[in-house]
Amino acid sequence: MRYLVLIAAIAAVLSPPPSHGETVRLPATADIWLSDGNAHERDTSAGKAPRFKLKSIQEMAAIRFDPSAAAGREVRSAFLYLRRDGPDMLRYIRVSTVNGDWVEGNAVQPYSPGDGATYNLADYASHRPWAWPGSQFCDVVMTSGNTIATWAECEKLPDGWLRVPITPDLVYALIAGDTDGLAVMDGGNLAYFNNYIYSAQSPGSQPYIEVELGGPLTAVPSTPAVKAAPAPERAHLNAGALKLTVAPDPAVFCWRLRLNGRPVERWRVKHPIAGKPTVFYLEDLPPASRIRLEVVAVSRGGRASRPAVLTATSSPALPPGPRLARPRPAPAQRPAVVTSGNLRVWPYPPLVKLSADRLEALNADLGSSPGSPNAVWDGTSVQLFGARGECVSYQLALERAGDAPLTGLSVIPSALAGPGGATIPANQVELQSMWYARNQDGKLQPAYCVPVPPGARLDDAKLGQLQATQRVRTVLVEVYIPKDARPGLYRGSIAVRSNGNKPITLPVRLELLSFAIPNRLSFWPELNAYSIPSPALPYFRLAHDNRCVFNPYQWAPKLEGSGKEIKVVWDEYDRDAGPLLTGEAFRDSRRGPIPTECMYLPYRDDWPTPLTKESYNYQGYWPGRGDDVKHIVEQEMTAPYIGDALSQSYKDAFHAVERQFIQHFAEKGYRGTEMQCIFAGKNTHRINYGSNLWWTTDEPYHWDDWLALQFFTRMWVSGRGNADPKQWASRADISRPQWQGTVLDHLVDTVYFGGSLSDPVTARRCRTLAQETGLKIMTYGSANPDNRSNTESVTWSLVTWLNGGNGVLPWQVLGSDKALDVNDAGAFGGNALLVPGDRFGLPAVADMRLKALRDGEQLIEYLVLLSHKYGLTREQIKAMVEDAVQLSGGRRAGASADDADALRFAHIDAWRLSELRRAIGELVQRKATPAR
Repeated sequence: MRYLVLIAAIAAVLSPPPSHGETVRLPATADIWLSDGNAHERDTSAGKAPRFKLKSIQEMAAIRFDPSAAAGREVRSAFLYLRRDGPDMLRYIRVSTVNGDWVEGNAVQPYSPGDGATYNLADYASHRPWAWPGSQFCDVVMTSGNTIATWAECEKLPDGWLRVPITPDLVYALIAGDTDGLAVMDGGNLAYFNNYIYSAQSPGSQPYIEVELGGPLTAVPSTPAVKAAPAPERAHLNAGALKLTVAPDPAVFCWRLRLNGRPVERWRVKHPIAGKPTVFYLEDLPPASRIRLEVVAVSRGGRASRPAVLTATSSPALPPGPRLARPRPAPAQRPAVVTSGNLRVWPYPPLVKLSADRLEALNADLGSSPGSPNAVWDGTSVQLFGARGECVSYQLALERAGDAPLTGLSVIPSALAGPGGATIPANQVELQSMWYARNQDGKLQPAYCVPVPPGARLDDAKLGQLQATQRVRTVLVEVYIPKDARPGLYRGSIAVRSNGNKPITLPVRLELLSFAIPNRLSFWPELNAYSIPSPALPYFRLAHDNRCVFNPYQWAPKLEGSGKEIKVVWDEYDRDAGPLLTGEAFRDSRRGPIPTECMYLPYRDDWPTPLTKESYNYQGYWPGRGDDVKHIVEQEMTAPYIGDALSQSYKDAFHAVERQFIQHFAEKGYRGTEMQCIFAGKNTHRINYGSNLWWTTDEPYHWDDWLALQFFTRMWVSGRGNADPKQWASRADISRPQWQGTVLDHLVDTVYFGGSLSDPVTARRCRTLAQETGLKIMTYGSANPDNRSNTESVTWSLVTWLNGGNGVLPWQVLGSDKALDVNDAGAFGGNALLVPGDRFGLPAVADMRLKALRDGEQLIEYLVLLSHKYGLTREQIKAMVEDAVQLSGGRRAGASADDADALRFAHIDAWRLSELRRAIGELVQRKATPAR
């Protein structure tokens, strides 16, 4: 990363000028004003406007300069000069190269129709993107797209001028033709002030760069030593790739490439790293094709080497994966309800929600007509299939025919008999009576799963009496397939009894596939909460039993002392968190004593050291709850850089506690959990909730936010020494990956990205970040709203995995007892997926959406096995899946990037979901190791 460290910038400003220095001015020749303020403004232009606006990440500019006066000379220092048109609230100014060539256009008025460059396009007329298809201006500036960037605090001069120190590399880039001008942005703050700057169209007030020159730079770089090889690891379904390795040369500033006679875009080409080979990939090439490459080395003075000319063969494209079996037609629609007296019974697929007063699906996800054959019921028997270690399920609709109440209602499953005398005992079949609550549309729907013993009366008082208008109640039947079960066909039955009616007994058929899914999760449905319920372990066990991970925020051990002498007191922490970290809390579960997959570390702005004016050198006003936001803005505008302002005692305590965590866990044998150091505060929490926070490290927006997150993650990484980063992970939650660039390179191990990986632009950005640094991709958002199909949560998981993610995190999953009446309206934000079970004599109960997350995870286990057994990438599997079923997702129109509830996914109807799972299972089974 080529960010200018602020201290170094200030030192450069204060250093005495070298003797015999010559100062030249590089005038602006053109500029563009770009806006990411809203969808309309992203397609507007203002290339000939007399001024442009700088406003955090919303509005920015790119400026061309004539660098000829500095060509061939050493750059000793450089300053960017900008003149303000009116009042401003500028502090930090960010400047970078631009790795996309742009068209100025002729638009004079702000936000004119596209004419030249817009935020979305480098040239609106030809619809030429800034880089790859769908890319935007953010993808070729501020360290994205292999750009060079700097930042500094601006100096305010008389007559409205600003002076900003910039690195010599930015001037060298102009000289070498390694950029099309410079991008300029405001660091921003919560005032969201409109800062106007005179443009290149304003004589006497135009931007310019002042450069202090040193001696001549006359050296011509040697012809580059280049190796090119096929890169199958970067191939795609319709394109090949090359891996280029260029030997180091201290005389080289940048590389200039031509491929088959055409220039290679700068955003594809990395810059040299001192003393190391430059390694990068050229993707999206014609597959398995002979390619002629020319590589030229360019010096800081703009001198070019003779080209290295070589030919290489790109890798083949990824071959298509095996075709998934096409979904069978849905069964013919005919009456398939079994009746006995005033009891009507109809098996139907899991996750589907039925009306309380008739056999009607509340969402269009059944895939067949109510009361007809479907994905789990052929009209004569329940039809199931699954793998060892999997939980398969179906629902029973129990409808009252007529006005007489159903009494003595109970459900009794049998054992399942299989090949060679094998059995799946009846105790592996569990029943959940579905508790009805009203969704946000006011409709009564099955929501919460209340466990009931087989044969127990469903009209027991603790399950509540049916409302007078409720004719239908539903029971979820779950079959847990043991890991040692023999593959083959199993048969059993399920009986429904009620007073005054003959029992209804339905045959059950289970086809057990010849492979097993693992107990350890390959994909994490991670349940977030901002408090730890009491008692906590039942919530963890409920999540664990449903192949989910409960990760509430957070357990913090007691501390004694301060600074280097601070000591962690472990007694209560080990008592509360220890059973989760050893797995002992889950010893009696079907997945066994696997340690909880992840857990928050207790770090935050004011832990382990409270923030005071002694520990944080900000001497302005410290606002509290209810104070005006202007006090936060004042801190953003005047406080020292975070790394300078926090005391040495604060930093010493940070690292002392970190070392004690690592040592204590090693001593206790806590080795199976990813311990996440995350700083997830917002500075507005100080005035909204009274929290002792000063920085927005959760979903950073302004530059000060990114600097704070960078500081804290660097603190953690620098202090963990040789500890395994997979266990001691630095985590960040990012809602705007387009602005991450290299700010957090090698400082974060796990990033939870907000939004949807179903968006190919977002997916590509996240994939690039992962490829460059090895970070693990997760996503956060919310499960489907309570009035939408539960299969949307399956789609969320599926889309996330297919696009490179390793988990989904629905935010804030805890609800109150009120949720049992009004579902998500009883949540503390987010979705009420886990709620107290006091009404039923239970510690906690789960919403049906937890089952959706489980089913999505199990389906992904199928896909992981498919990937391993056939050697397929996720891109190949994605094409296979999308050929079989349509998947789509996005965000609620107009929602903020920070709105975790804005995700929306299309549902998959139950028939297609079942057919997809079956098709994947059949492919896996072809290469499954025979069970013993």
